[in-house]
Amino acid sequence: MAALAVFVAGCGTSPIDNGGRPASAFDASLAPAAEAVPADMAAAAEQVSRDIEEADIVKIVGARLYALNSYKGLLIVDITDADAPALLGSLDLRGRGVEMYVVGSQVCVLLSADWYCYVSGGAAENDILPLVDGPVPPAPEFQGSQLAIVDVSDPTAPALKSKLNLAGYADQSRRVGDIIYITGTNYIPFDHWTDGSGSVDEGFVASVTVADPNNIAPVERKTFSGTSLAIHVSDTTLFAAGHDYDSQQAQGFTHVQVVDISDPAGAITMRGTFDVPGYIQNRFFMDDYQDVFRIVTQSWGFGFASVKLYTYDLTDLDNVVALGNTEIIQDESLRAVRFDGPRGYAVTYFQVDPLFVLDLSDAANPVVAGQLEVPGFSTYIEPRGNRLIAVGIDDTDGRRPALAYYDVTDPANPAQLSRIVLGPPGSFTDSEAVYDEKAFKVVDELGLIAIPFQHVSFDAVVPAGGSEASSSDIPRPACQNAVQLVDFSDAALTQRGYFEHKGRVQRVGVIDGRVFALSSVSLQTVDITDRDHPSKTGELSFFTEDELTYWDDCSGWFWPVDVTGPWDWLLSGNWCGVMSILPTALLTCCLWLMKTRPSLRRFR
Repeated sequence: MAALAVFVAGCGTSPIDNGGRPASAFDASLAPAAEAVPADMAAAAEQVSRDIEEADIVKIVGARLYALNSYKGLLIVDITDADAPALLGSLDLRGRGVEMYVVGSQVCVLLSADWYCYVSGGAAENDILPLVDGPVPPAPEFQGSQLAIVDVSDPTAPALKSKLNLAGYADQSRRVGDIIYITGTNYIPFDHWTDGSGSVDEGFVASVTVADPNNIAPVERKTFSGTSLAIHVSDTTLFAAGHDYDSQQAQGFTHVQVVDISDPAGAITMRGTFDVPGYIQNRFFMDDYQDVFRIVTQSWGFGFASVKLYTYDLTDLDNVVALGNTEIIQDESLRAVRFDGPRGYAVTYFQVDPLFVLDLSDAANPVVAGQLEVPGFSTYIEPRGNRLIAVGIDDTDGRRPALAYYDVTDPANPAQLSRIVLGPPGSFTDSEAVYDEKAFKVVDELGLIAIPFQHVSFDAVVPAGGSEASSSDIPRPACQNAVQLVDFSDAALTQRGYFEHKGRVQRVGVIDGRVFALSSVSLQTVDITDRDHPSKTGELSFFTEDELTYWDDCSGWFWPVDVTGPWDWLLSGNWCGVMSILPTALLTCCLWLMKTRPSLRRFR
């Protein structure tokens, strides 16, 4: 198969038509050379800061809040007055924004490979049923991820400057100094343009310079064997980890590619690789510290499961060698890991949640220093010196999000100081923070934690939204979306009040002393002077009243269709509407069974 291109810079679709396929995905001749880096940047390379920044769907810069919205694209909000947020401008990016960076007067947006709510065709192309009764979501421009460069110097009229087409599907990025590094995979599903040898399955790492915000440009792109599932980044090194399987030994392992990113101008040097037995779930399962790489994995086999900690010597990045390992526990599932200097923390789960404190002061001989068993399990751990804040699930009475607070001053005897469970006893309550650590906020200066939750109630039957012509109502749960406020001190967590919000809350934070909540449908600011009774001070809806007709607090928004019969949702091809209803219906059935069959809640 032809070599894959580095990047193709441009606006809109690929400039060359090769039988209908995207030119940038296959033609190496289109790749810009490395000398695209400005000469003056190379001369000042040694002066470039190497601070590390993570991308997010929300960025606050000065008096502006930038947000990526699954339905509306890039939104720019004036937050000069926190009690009266106002929409300044928006831009449809023709693709789902995954994460972004704000660089001067430019916004760099990483776009998903396709638009998940795209509806093909239209009424004129369908002789059987009318399709969309309203605007059609735009089709994807490019079968691969893109980095969109948006000029926001005029926030009332953000303008797309260009798009860098990534030859593959990007999944993660970091900004290190003046370089954005992007990792992903070249795997192209259903690739019918190949020569019959099948789809490419390899990872890639690419660099983009933002040293000159007015001339954001690709620098270099390199591929490596395996895929990029998770990355850990320091100011000089990137570790890309992916899953693989050895059929000869019937063993799964994590393949780690070491990438040298020490050049502040963005040059990429591929270094050594090494394989670790077992699998990881996310980036927190690994890190590097004082020339040692640490990783906790889980292995499965015929009749066994094992959670182990491994350490590796990084003195020679071209030849990474094993230092030591220790088994943490058997026959439990690994749920959360976090490293903090010479310590590590791991959470596993079977019927209770053991928190393990790992002593890594001797990297060649790591040991389990202590453990504590508590109900449920954690999915994310945030160290605060000798305290840990953990987000997870409590399953002792229903299935509900939980905040746990641990004292690890004595690593041999960790202790739980507080535990707060969200939602009514016996209920199904969920939280975005269980899956995405950026969804909750710890505000140290206010001694405050804000965490969103969504409570599912079976007390009412909600009509099937989107059409008055529906032949029947579909029984579905009602959802309450809200944000819980929690005080924290060195001694304990204290549950305070909560406030409701329209839509599933994706991010929370603080603007000028006001707590804000952001969902796909709205931004809300709240006065927390009385934390037991927080009160709304400002609200900005991203949807019109007509659009809100098709909003459901459990499943989101779906494109309106002209429905004349009970099966027209399916036959019309409006998969946005269908896919917003089917998961909720399935969830309803599962939760009803759990509610009426208590024994199922105890099943492991």
